[in-house]
Amino acid sequence: MERSHSRRTLIRRARCALLLCAVLAAPAVAAESLRILTQNMNRLFDDVDDGNQEIILASERLAQRVDIAADFIAGKFGLPQIIALQEVENRNVLTRIAAEIQSRHAVRYRPLLLPGHDVSGINLAYLVRDGVEVRKLAQLFRDATLEPDGGPLFSRPPLQLDACYLGDCLTLVNVHLRSMRGIDDPADGARVRRKRLAQAEALAGWADRRQRRPRSVSLLLLGDFNALRPSDAHVDVIGVVRGAPDNSRARLRGRDLVEPDLVDLTESIPAERRYSFIFRRKKQQLDYMFVNRGFAAEVESIAFGRIHYRLSDHAGLVASFRF
Repeated sequence: MERSHSRRTLIRRARCALLLCAVLAAPAVAAESLRILTQNMNRLFDDVDDGNQEIILASERLAQRVDIAADFIAGKFGLPQIIALQEVENRNVLTRIAAEIQSRHAVRYRPLLLPGHDVSGINLAYLVRDGVEVRKLAQLFRDATLEPDGGPLFSRPPLQLDACYLGDCLTLVNVHLRSMRGIDDPADGARVRRKRLAQAEALAGWADRRQRRPRSVSLLLLGDFNALRPSDAHVDVIGVVRGAPDNSRARLRGRDLVEPDLVDLTESIPAERRYSFIFRRKKQQLDYMFVNRGFAAEVESIAFGRIHYRLSDHAGLVASFRF
């Protein structure tokens, strides 16, 4: 009886030892990734007349667009933790999208939007999923003017979001820069070109100051930059923003204001998939993500989705970061 008991004890101890070895040998469970999406929503207005000559959607059309947005955010993009949106009218639209997602998937998003100066009524916004702590929401350069005209430098002031996830924090800047529309116009082209350069330099200067803070910062500039690479013949917007302007192509010389340069994460996307817009059947990239060098080391993946015209005329850009 004692011999049998001792044998069982030895077997149990051996099993425990094997289990302990297996636990020690198993790889550590990776922290959950932070997934971030930027998406131009192609003039997403609501069905309320605010009296400012904005577009007013029929209620049925708004419900359809909200349904499509919720479907793509959950299905195609997998419910990212942070979503940066461009061309959204107001919090009403955001709240409806968030409510639709919650009703389908029991996932809650917090709508964040600050109105800018755009005469057509489109704004920048975020949807922030539960589990992400919002520390700050602010518009950059809200009161800055374009000289000598005196009008707003940014019709849609860049929207800064300071947020923390799993104990680590980052700063995002959601941008929608001045488009190239009218850039060659004999009457207004000079102003358009100056505005595009001034916007790029303002953003670059701010990013440089931010990344030079004593404490290390994870910095991400993302959104619709309305700029090509290689640049157009007038202004190298992308080069100026990242800190490496190519003045050999551009007629307006941009200043190098960022040191060290920001990293363009979209450069790692295969060339045949590196586009977010199609203009006259020509594929173009207008949407980007730029990070400081320290944060670049944390990127796991980045990709453009396909352009789904039911949602927008821009492709979404989604990236995953180790956190």
